[in-house]
Amino acid sequence: MPRSFKSFPLVAFSVGLAVVTSVVVFWLKGGADGGEYSVIDGDTIELRDVGRVRYIGIDAPERDEPYYDEARQYNERLLSEGEISLGYGRERYDRYERTLAYVYVRTEAGRSVFVNEEMVRAGWAKTLEIPPNIEYAPRLRRAEDEARRYGRGIWAAGPRNGES
Repeated sequence: MPRSFKSFPLVAFSVGLAVVTSVVVFWLKGGADGGEYSVIDGDTIELRDVGRVRYIGIDAPERDEPYYDEARQYNERLLSEGEISLGYGRERYDRYERTLAYVYVRTEAGRSVFVNEEMVRAGWAKTLEIPPNIEYAPRLRRAEDEARRYGRGIWAAGPRNGES
């Protein structure tokens, strides 16, 4: 067998891995007026062409928990600033069949906002590390440290609200 065919499985694996961990998949506009997406809470959205999307690496307050409304509204505000893009980690779906993603917004000014990180930095979500999707865990931990240090969001009132 020619040498080039022996390395084919390795090349195919490498290309496949690059596709699985790709960052930009598509851009969407939407919200209440566009109908392309709806915000469920601070770490989950529904995209018309994708379904339910759970943000990788973060955990925001759930319905009936303190700060749910604030987290949901902040997420909605971030998403409304531009077009949405998804990036995927090594594991694409959770046990509830939600798409797991890193969510980005490209603003009209051309700035890219990493929504997962901004939710944590603003104090409306905590970090949540679930292997194998931990590519951005150190970055998200730094954002959480900053939110705690400056008393943002759930960290504003101390242990009662956000501390474990």
